[in-house]
Amino acid sequence: MQSRLCTFLALLLLISACAAPPPPAPTTTPFPTQPLPTSTPTPQPAVLAGTPVSLPQAAITIDNLSHLSMLAHWSRGNIVQIEISPQGSLLAVATPLGIHLYDSETFAETSFIEVKNSVSSIAFSRDGITLASGARDGTVQLWKISDGTSQKTLRGPLGSITSLAYSQSGTTLAAGGSDGSLYLFDLATQANRTLTAHTAPVHSLAFTPDETTLISGSGDLTVRFWQLDSGTLQRTITVETRSLDAMILSEDGNLLVTGSADGDAQLWNVKDGVLMDTMQASGQQVVDLAFSSDKTLPLLAIASMDRKVWLRRVPQGNQVKTLDDHTSIVHQVAFLPDGKRLVSGSYDGTVRFWQIPGYTSLQTLDGFSSAIKSISFSPDGTKIAAGMQDFSIRIWNVADGTQSQTLPGHTASVNSVAFSADGSLIASGSDDFTARLWRVSDGKQMLSVGAHDKGVLTVSFSPDGTLLATGSADQTIRITQVANGNRVATLKGHTDRVERAIFSPDGTQIASASADHSIRLWRVSDGQLLNTFEGHTDDVLSIAFSPQQILVSGSADGSVYIWDMFSGDVKHILGGHTGAIRSLAFSSNGDILFSSSADNTVRLWRVSTGSHLQALKPTGIANSIAISPDGTLLAMGSDDGILRLWGLLP
Repeated sequence: MQSRLCTFLALLLLISACAAPPPPAPTTTPFPTQPLPTSTPTPQPAVLAGTPVSLPQAAITIDNLSHLSMLAHWSRGNIVQIEISPQGSLLAVATPLGIHLYDSETFAETSFIEVKNSVSSIAFSRDGITLASGARDGTVQLWKISDGTSQKTLRGPLGSITSLAYSQSGTTLAAGGSDGSLYLFDLATQANRTLTAHTAPVHSLAFTPDETTLISGSGDLTVRFWQLDSGTLQRTITVETRSLDAMILSEDGNLLVTGSADGDAQLWNVKDGVLMDTMQASGQQVVDLAFSSDKTLPLLAIASMDRKVWLRRVPQGNQVKTLDDHTSIVHQVAFLPDGKRLVSGSYDGTVRFWQIPGYTSLQTLDGFSSAIKSISFSPDGTKIAAGMQDFSIRIWNVADGTQSQTLPGHTASVNSVAFSADGSLIASGSDDFTARLWRVSDGKQMLSVGAHDKGVLTVSFSPDGTLLATGSADQTIRITQVANGNRVATLKGHTDRVERAIFSPDGTQIASASADHSIRLWRVSDGQLLNTFEGHTDDVLSIAFSPQQILVSGSADGSVYIWDMFSGDVKHILGGHTGAIRSLAFSSNGDILFSSSADNTVRLWRVSTGSHLQALKPTGIANSIAISPDGTLLAMGSDDGILRLWGLLP
């Protein structure tokens, strides 16, 4: 009996010794306790579009990261806000880079005020001498309009500034913050006060004409009335709609209008807070509102997501006219003081002046942009294509930033673009449910492919250029022959949106990332599912292959995973970002991983160890990043509509 027991124990020890060891636990890079190295941009201004760029000769490597700087930024950026001076002589157009001032009679640009911090809101003083700008970093600057000099910088305990308003006397400046707070700056005594009650960003502010009350509108579905001298909350109106996105007070202070995602404009009596009327616009989100001061034709202008400006008579509410020349969302409207002209700003990159009445377009100011959703370098590195929120595809020349082509045709936001391997074609995927192929030489649309049931979120060419993979919000990936548009396969298995689908460098596999929190690996030849990678706790928004076929993924949970492709195990978890990962890219030699995040940083990581190398802080959130084929340039396409190039200073 004893001998049998010994034999049994010996057998157990042998089995245990031969068993495969468990896979090593992934290394996790936590958020560092010491300050991270941050790239300091070159002290001289980066060149604008149309100016030759001194292109670097050396590729970006781990050894030269300390010399990485921003070399250029292209486009003026998107239109953040438009404001008319109280006297009506000036139009201010705020962009992330600064404030453009135009003569409202001649439409000529008179000056530009450069603002170092990304502009998020502006307001004219009542005397028209000073212009206030609020920034994403919580600062407010006061500018002398006559010469563009900074007069004062105000700092309060706010996050990003989301709204500004001067009192009628000009002695008080109110600022609304992204955290729901209000901050009152007394410009005469330098005394400051904070008002708290809102639980979402404060997007609208208005002082009553007698300066006794400040009215604030917030995304928390409330309009609040504050006693100005004491700072006490007098009254709250709760809006019974899906959202509260805009608010405007009439010039006499008697009427208040709120706008919502329902497409409604609600008219309120300020005296008692009673809802007087609900005016239906387009059925799509109301983004901005403006009152005309023309007593003979009292109008309310409604800027809408449907690309139109709706004009309604107030308080009757009947529709007078619809202005529909814009080609993308209209998000800004303002009347000149006499009410005879209206100005509108759109994500199509234009500001338009309209004659009222007559309702004709007088002038268009262009050169602005919309958010950049996706970018791609041409294989020879001489061009960058960008998919835009304004439904277009734009192509820039890398040498000087000139825009060589604009490809119209999509009827919704362009979410993804990619060059073919030979550079002759561009593929695009859009929220209009289509993927399209364009010939680069003349911009002609060659094919519309994919036929998805929902928006196309991602496009990718195979390395040999014969196949196109498209991923959609309909949860599928479709593989199409580029030559004729014939569908080869439909890959099904994800249970939520397919955010990204890319070919492996050898072209034999497709990796897909989904809002179902997983990454899947498919064989191209037969569409077979090879592996499923799980670990992220939120939507997987981005994936990338290194030249060595290392697979990485980035998620809305703020983490970046480096995977073992063959086993499906996690090798490294990269922590440090505090926002969703928007895009990933590798250096040309595969040693460095770049990750862009909604936390407004781009971080650099050593791939072999997962260790953090450096953090770049562009002024706009980079929705898409790409490395040039020769590895010398890092391009960032941002939500502020600006394309930025980083590289080594020559």
